[in-house]
Amino acid sequence: MIQFPSQLKKLAADRGVRQALLLFAGMRLLLSLWAIIAIGVVPVSGEPDELLRPYLGETPLTSGLSGALLGPWQRFDGQHYIHIARHGYTQEEESVFPPLYPLGIRLLAWIGGSSTSGYLLSAIVLSNLAAAGVFILLYRLTAERLDDRTAGRAILYLALFPTSFFLFAPYSESLFLLLVLASFRAAGSDKFWLAGILGFLASLTRLTGWILIIPLLYAYWEQRGKPRTIFGTEGFTSRLEALAPLLPALGFASFVLWRWWAGLPSLAVVYQRFWHQSTGFPGIDLISAANTLFFNGAARANGRIALSIDLGSAVLMITSSILAYRNLGRRYGLYSLMLLFFMLLPTSEVKPLYSFSRYALAFFPTFILLASAGRRPAINRLIVYGSFLLLLYASAQFFIWGWIA
Repeated sequence: MIQFPSQLKKLAADRGVRQALLLFAGMRLLLSLWAIIAIGVVPVSGEPDELLRPYLGETPLTSGLSGALLGPWQRFDGQHYIHIARHGYTQEEESVFPPLYPLGIRLLAWIGGSSTSGYLLSAIVLSNLAAAGVFILLYRLTAERLDDRTAGRAILYLALFPTSFFLFAPYSESLFLLLVLASFRAAGSDKFWLAGILGFLASLTRLTGWILIIPLLYAYWEQRGKPRTIFGTEGFTSRLEALAPLLPALGFASFVLWRWWAGLPSLAVVYQRFWHQSTGFPGIDLISAANTLFFNGAARANGRIALSIDLGSAVLMITSSILAYRNLGRRYGLYSLMLLFFMLLPTSEVKPLYSFSRYALAFFPTFILLASAGRRPAINRLIVYGSFLLLLYASAQFFIWGWIA
């Protein structure tokens, strides 16, 4: 029988858990206070606007306690997730969002009721619980491979990354990253069915989740020794377990099949029609972004700072993905390289590298590598101070309805 008090005492005594939760609480408080300051300096209009302030039929929260604590998070994709949670997939443009996160919001709606503030609170609670779990798991994963000090820096660098506020927002970033980290830890502990199930759930949270099949298959081959267990004589159970790493692909396939059954256009059509993206040669958007920033190109000319952060994030992820393969092991490198390839496939003439700095949060090996480099005090200060200033800017833009990622 599980003794919950003793388990809680054990968790409370865990240095990594304490450090991760203190960092989470500090960031949660900082972002809440910063949101109040940002909106106080640049007041936000309460009038919905289809282009500038798309509330998608929800009541704008601009006054009182809900306006101060919840209103600043009532932005952009968060509104889409809440709309799906409340009404289902009634809009074609929202049919590219996988169902697990909005389903979680709907299941948690009893926390605050069926009002606008109730659904928003449920979405924020779900994201924040996942964010706390992300810090704990990233700390443990890093400490197991390296050491506690490096683990502490890894979660600090993640918390201060310029777009880290999305981990606390009503977005799917924190839930996805939590499932990815948990899948990696399960695979490292020889629990491949659990790793596969977690990967399946990750692919129902974000479309990129299917790429987990590659690092999980490699982990299975690496830890089981030889692929003969699939067709060999070790027994039916062992052969069946070899299929577990394929579960992330099943999650993606089930979502695609459901969309087809529901009569929805293909993902490619919806992305092109509503999100101005199509599939192209990987890296084309890098050229478009550089052309805009350095040679006065037209793409996203009115958002150069956001585009600069996206391009900087892309360069960092390309570099760190190669280094992860060389320095952290093939499992980590394969994950980063596959994720990078998938993210560089979309191309857009008007919005190159769209939201890349937000999607970069999923590259958890990057933060482990940065933490290793941060052993040098000068590099540590550069990362901490630079990231913190960009975080303040990017989050303030988000709070006042300015596009950032």
